[in-house]
Order: sequence, then structure tokens, then C-alpha cells
Amino acid sequence: MKIMLVISALRNGGAERVVELLSCELGKNHQIETIYFEENLNLYKISGKLTHLNIYENRSYLSKFSKFLKIRAYVKKSNPDIIISFMDQTNINLIISTIFLKPKIIATEHVSYNLLKSRIWRKIRDISYRFCDALVVLSKVDKEYYNFVKNCKIIYNPLYLKAQNSIKKEKLILSVGRLEPVKGYDLYLEALALIDKNLLNGYKIIIAGDGSERKKLELKAKNLGLDIEFLGHISKIEELYQRAEILVLPSLSEAFGNVLNEAGAYGVVRISTPTAGALEILRDNIDALIAKDFSPKALSNSIIRAIKDENLRENLVKNINLDRFSSQSIVLKWEELIKELKGK
Repeated sequence: MKIMLVISALRNGGAERVVELLSCELGKNHQIETIYFEENLNLYKISGKLTHLNIYENRSYLSKFSKFLKIRAYVKKSNPDIIISFMDQTNINLIISTIFLKPKIIATEHVSYNLLKSRIWRKIRDISYRFCDALVVLSKVDKEYYNFVKNCKIIYNPLYLKAQNSIKKEKLILSVGRLEPVKGYDLYLEALALIDKNLLNGYKIIIAGDGSERKKLELKAKNLGLDIEFLGHISKIEELYQRAEILVLPSLSEAFGNVLNEAGAYGVVRISTPTAGALEILRDNIDALIAKDFSPKALSNSIIRAIKDENLRENLVKNINLDRFSSQSIVLKWEELIKELKGK
């Protein structure tokens, strides 16, 4: 079977990792071609044919419509059996461009349904998804929202790291993420400020990640009297997971939360706000702690519990089971979906 993977760009993200995995694993049994529209940072090993289709030669008003014709012409030329597209804008482009053509369209979402704030774009997205042959989402919350889509499946992002639970930990509280408003770092700093300084004594607090909010957050941490090390982007994040005792994910919206699984693979105690992704991945009070709401007080209470109770920390780590996120399990679900569509 000929399968086409389509993504806007190959940068650094969860969707790109899935493209890499599917190109390699599905390529063992199918003919794979990966299409991207914008830049390729060459961060991933893409198997099979890799094609740059420039649908944005200019940003004129006319080009907004000509892109559909370019995509349609290329799809007709390549003639795939199935197209798997990634992220909302690309999904919409593919669905509109391929109407009445042969290929089955699988659209995939990698953000929470409510992250798209524009009412107009949300309406366009929701109408478009009614015309895809399948929609893949990352959580039950998103599946419930997209109940109007005829064939909506949950397929998780895969975990790439091997379990490393028998590691001696340091007194290190780690957070990993882009320093952007949706990642909730204002909330996180306010939560840390509520914790007795004597309780935090001996703990090193590190934030790994960069973004537009970095300077603002560094200033806020200073004003709150917090001793936090902002490391910026870290390429070998595994080294921090090895050392960290606690990971905090303070996001305001998270469709999945890859860092929760990555930290779990290294035996890190995981604390998160109650995002859709956290509720999908974590089991509160069993293998992680989920704050009761998105307030600084609720998050600080969870952090305090983890710091104070060594037995709790040990049990949370002991109960981590990541089998359902293995690459083998994820690829199997994709193969099942492809087989299902092939039979229709």
C-alpha cells in the first residue's frame, strides 16, 4: 500500500517524532512518502521518499487559494492509497485539496481541541473534519469533543526512551517545556512562592526550555525571591531526567504531555496540572500527583506532598507502567487503523 505522510514543517515537536516513527515502521510493509511544506531542520531520520512541496512561494492573497491546487495536483500525481496529515492547518489543507479524490484521509490532532481560540478557524476545522475518513487524537477529552467525526480514534504519541528506574536521584525539581503562556510558568512560579523556603532548602530548581516569556519569567522569579536556574533549550534532556527527583508540568493546556512519559521512564516523581494529557497519562495518587485545579495553591499543595513524603515518592515511581506507550504498541494501532480503512 502507498501511504503519504504530510506535515507543514519538520521542526522539533511531538508530531515530527510520530512522522519519523511511522515513516520507519510503516515503511517495513508499505511504500512511504513524506511531504513537508515549509522548513526541514534535519532533526529526524525520515525513511522512504522525502519531498518538499512549496505551497507558499509567496504570501499573496491569491496564493492562499493556489496552495489547494498545488496540493491536489501533487496528490493526483503521486496517487497514494492513504494520506496521514498532521496538525489542524495541514489537516484542513489536505481535506479541502483532496475532495472527491481516491485517497483515504487520516487527520491527526496533537493539541487540545480548545487551544484554537479563533471561533472562525475552529468552525472551519470542525466542518472539515466531518469529511476525513478517520481522525486520530491523543485523549478521551478530545475524542468526546470530536464525537461528530464518523471515525475518531485515540492513538498516543510513542515513548522513545527506555525505562531507567534504578537511578540514584538528586534533590532536583525539574520542569521541561517551552516558555510560552500556555505552558503555565507564571502559575508555577506563584506555586513555588507559596512553599515554605525551609521545605525547598536543599532542592535545586531547574527549568529547561526557551521561549518568548523567558526574560519576563526570570524577572518574576527574582521578584518572588525564588532561586531558579533557567537553562534554555537542552538537547540531551535525558541527563536531567536521570538526576531529577521531581518533575512539574504546570501547563494550562496539554493534549498529551510527552515529558510526563519521558520523566516516568527515568523514575521521576511526576506532578501536573489537570490537563487533558495529564488525565490521560497519569493515575492520580497511584503513579503521579495531579493538582485539583489550575490554581497556584493546588499545584503548590501537590509539590509539598511530594517533598514531605518519601514513601509516597517511592510508591508513585514503583507504580509507573509505560507499556501502552511503547513504539510497538503505537505502531500496531496505526496498522490496525490502516487495515480498517483499506477494507472500506
